[in-house]
Amino acid sequence: MGKRIFEVIVTRTILLELDDAVINVVDDEWRKQLYNLHTPVEIASMIGRCMVLFNSKLSSLDGWADQPDENARIVGDDDYVEAYEIVGSKL
Repeated sequence: MGKRIFEVIVTRTILLELDDAVINVVDDEWRKQLYNLHTPVEIASMIGRCMVLFNSKLSSLDGWADQPDENARIVGDDDYVEAYEIVGSKL
């Protein structure tokens, strides 16, 4: 009995709905204290990443703790998984 190595790629695409309040709170003072986010896309990327990878709610994220979780919701998602064995990978 040996062991084999597989590379597995998991991709999750989400549709993220953000209330304008989530975006509008990010200003120069907010950036000085927290994260250097400038565009709505950067804000959505950070929030989406935290929601998917860490199962975070909006109110648990620095800078948005005073906002209701409903201000950032995943309204759709699609998972894709691809796996293959690395040839000659027996250990």
